Amino acid sequence: PGRQFDLHLRAATSAGPVDGLGLTVSVYSCLSSLSGFDQSLTGSPPGTPVSSTSAPIPLSGLGTVAGGGVDLPLPVVVGGQPSSAAGAPFTIHLLPESGQCQSFPAGVYPVRIQLVEIAGGAVVGSFVTHLVYTEAPADTQRLRVSVVLPVQATQYAAHDPSPAVLLARPSAALAPPPEHTVDAVAATVAAVAVQHPGVPLTLQVSGQTVAMLEGAGRQTALAQLGQLATTPSVHQLTAAPYTPVDAAALVDSGLGAELALQVARGTEVVATATGHPAPAAPAGLGPWITDDGLDATTIGALVGYGFDQVVLPASQLSGAPADGSTTAPVVVGGPRGTQVTAMAASDDLTARFTSDPGNPVLAAHQLAAELAQLYYERPNGDTPRAVAAVAPTTWTDNPAFVDALLGSLDGNPVVQPVTTTQLFSLFPSTAACRSGCRLVASGGGTVPVGAVRLQRTRVNGFADAAVGEHALARQLGDLVLDGQAQALHPAQQSDVLANAGAAVDAQLGQVAVEGDLTVTLTARSGLVPVTVVSTAPYPVATSLVLSSDKLLFPNGESEWAKAVTVLPRHSNVVYVRVRARASGVFRLDVVLRSPDGTLRLAAGSLSIRSTSSSVVGVVLTVGAVVVLVVWWIRTSRRRRARQRADEAADTGGPDGSGPGPEAEPAPEP
Repeated sequence: PGRQFDLHLRAATSAGPVDGLGLTVSVYSCLSSLSGFDQSLTGSPPGTPVSSTSAPIPLSGLGTVAGGGVDLPLPVVVGGQPSSAAGAPFTIHLLPESGQCQSFPAGVYPVRIQLVEIAGGAVVGSFVTHLVYTEAPADTQRLRVSVVLPVQATQYAAHDPSPAVLLARPSAALAPPPEHTVDAVAATVAAVAVQHPGVPLTLQVSGQTVAMLEGAGRQTALAQLGQLATTPSVHQLTAAPYTPVDAAALVDSGLGAELALQVARGTEVVATATGHPAPAAPAGLGPWITDDGLDATTIGALVGYGFDQVVLPASQLSGAPADGSTTAPVVVGGPRGTQVTAMAASDDLTARFTSDPGNPVLAAHQLAAELAQLYYERPNGDTPRAVAAVAPTTWTDNPAFVDALLGSLDGNPVVQPVTTTQLFSLFPSTAACRSGCRLVASGGGTVPVGAVRLQRTRVNGFADAAVGEHALARQLGDLVLDGQAQALHPAQQSDVLANAGAAVDAQLGQVAVEGDLTVTLTARSGLVPVTVVSTAPYPVATSLVLSSDKLLFPNGESEWAKAVTVLPRHSNVVYVRVRARASGVFRLDVVLRSPDGTLRLAAGSLSIRSTSSSVVGVVLTVGAVVVLVVWWIRTSRRRRARQRADEAADTGGPDGSGPGPEAEPAPEP
């Protein structure tokens, strides 16, 4: 108002005594191209200044602003018109120069601000911002821009959480987010809902961040998200994954089912927290928005999940039509005839979100100035022109950036913010590609495929076994989704997945097979007691599997299974009839598995001693004894007979006196 360019400045670091410092202002001619705009951001705007201070403006003579810093008001006049604010420290004169913008005096002017030492002129610090001058009529065809802001915070794996802690709270597998991170997310939501509620934009709210806000007790931020969800024509909440992921990396590595779970769980958590129904699948999920590349296979998967629109980086879509530097919708094909409407997001605008992390307010104003530069490519055209400004995955919520950006768009005379759905609806039909719209392979990210599959299988097995514990199973499943976060390096993803496995182990540790016992069978068959002890507060459905090389089970085999429900906080005894194949001591293995057989819940073993003898064994034993006795008797008799014969031979007669003379017959009487 009043054609005044007003700067609020604050020193980022200690710059010495204020009394010795001053400011210089240099305004350059308005820019004629986006390449000139990019050059201006390097600190050396093209050309020479058209208006600049002749001497430094002392900081000590400037007014202050709330929160610290100084106020530098600069009246703006065109050409040699007199200043409208007498006594101002400096008046900016916009002068025509050769080679500048065609709409002079309307255009984007680079402004370089330097902090200098008044005495010696040494430059302490500097930056370049932009002055946007416009004389556009109220009914001008403004440039439409869809700003896409993620509401997200990355969580990392906790360091060596104990089983007791994981048992009480599975979410302890993740390290608590820093307080400043939670504050930044909450303040970003407030900047949209409270400070600029009428500025349309698109929000990608991750379910992981909603859970983080709930855990931190930020009910105000959650209520504000619910408020934003009630105004879809102004604040579009997309069907975002549970945590930001690289869709192509998941699909191409065979984890397409995980991407579907990401979307389903993400929309469910956000819908529950905001009280706003989630979009209905498999149709009506709206746009999938990414700053990564997509391939045809991933496009087909997204269409199957219910997405009918895609926003992807301009560098990942070759041959797309454009009106100057703006974009238009095109049709991109997937496998088996699937198609989706796509629009290319500006890579330059995406880069502005992270171009100056140390000065987010300046970065936001540079983004707004570039939007104005896009408008002045073809000002007040007959047909709508549009761009998408998508924050990159690496961007973290920054309330100062959001406040400055939305403030610059609120009531902007040349740029009109819209939601992503409104951006697509601006165009009644899709445009034709110049040389066939082709998806450019981006190389994709990485994900520990084996670890994801292992922990997903284990979580599914636990969900099948833990009767009625749906909420607990969802918490464990969310940890597997957390381990796929694109912002994490592969090693960090693996750490999260390992902690997810430890959280499952903590639950399984509540169920055990009572082992180190010996059971004696005195008959050929008998009942063997198998004891399963559970300290879990919920029943566990299991498949009890017994196996032994020396036992036959009711099915006549050496392995047998039975469905058993383990009662909570109870010693469960299952009696199983077995038949011993032989006598002796041998091992009986006991395994508890989930009903689907994918997860081993517990394991143990028993010692079985069999003292019974079979009929065949008894007959054989008796026969052997009889044979032995007969042999012993016969052998003894033979030995004694031989001994008597030997003794008779040695003595020569029966009385031992030898044969003697032949006896004479006795005389008859």
